[in-house]
Amino acid sequence: MDLVKIAVMGLNEAKQFQKDCSVKDIELVLNHDDASCTRGCAVTVEVHAKETDLPVVQEIYSSNYMKLLEGHDVDPETLNAVFDPSAESATCPACGHTFSTTNSECPDCGLMF
Repeated sequence: MDLVKIAVMGLNEAKQFQKDCSVKDIELVLNHDDASCTRGCAVTVEVHAKETDLPVVQEIYSSNYMKLLEGHDVDPETLNAVFDPSAESATCPACGHTFSTTNSECPDCGLMF
């Protein structure tokens, strides 16, 4: 079985995602790799799936993500915005404040870019 690495996640998040995928008969394999995973307070693992299963895996991940956003005043476009220092202004993905890109920190909430 040929597997591709699709993510590095916290162990608990990866186990839950593995469980969510198993409902759709998608098998995810969790592996530890010293180069990309950590141990200690924030244990992470690599998540692997069959390449043929990737469309369903992406659908499940997107569905779970949208469930997390339910009931919150969140603009997914703002969350996914990339800080572009060559643009005149940027919108902070954390608080929505628009500011000059001459700052590398949001003056409203302090998020660093």
